[in-house]
Amino acid sequence: MSLLSVYVIAWIALFAWAAFIDFKSFILPDWLTLPLILSGVIFNTFSANKFCSSTDALLGVVIGYGLIRLVDECYFKFNKRRGIGQGDAKLLAAIGAILGWQAIFSVLSCAAILGVIVGLSLIRVKRLTLQHQIPFGPFLSLFACAFILEKVLSPGP
Repeated sequence: MSLLSVYVIAWIALFAWAAFIDFKSFILPDWLTLPLILSGVIFNTFSANKFCSSTDALLGVVIGYGLIRLVDECYFKFNKRRGIGQGDAKLLAAIGAILGWQAIFSVLSCAAILGVIVGLSLIRVKRLTLQHQIPFGPFLSLFACAFILEKVLSPGP
């Protein structure tokens, strides 16, 4: 088994675990998100099979974390309460560390679209209100895994 396979299996397992924990408790613990960030930076710095440059991985951490923080700060400014957890920010930072900053917007967009579809479906089926919280980590995790697998399975240039 190659080192790339070990990383990919570990990442998919950790993202699945993160999705499960967030779905059940609305928490993405640091003991899960921070190792994902670190492993992504290490992988893209030292691996021959890296997904992006170490600079792109570090930018992915900053942009991934910063983007979610920015959205949450804007939401807080208008609603005087938090709208998204900081675990989600760290999870998106991990996705940026693994896939590079270029993947952040695609993963975030896909996760948001699926989240809206699921949320509206739950409102319609179960008659939930717009105030009902839905964990975002499972959607981020799903698309992180999809994009990682796409990187591994797609032929290189």
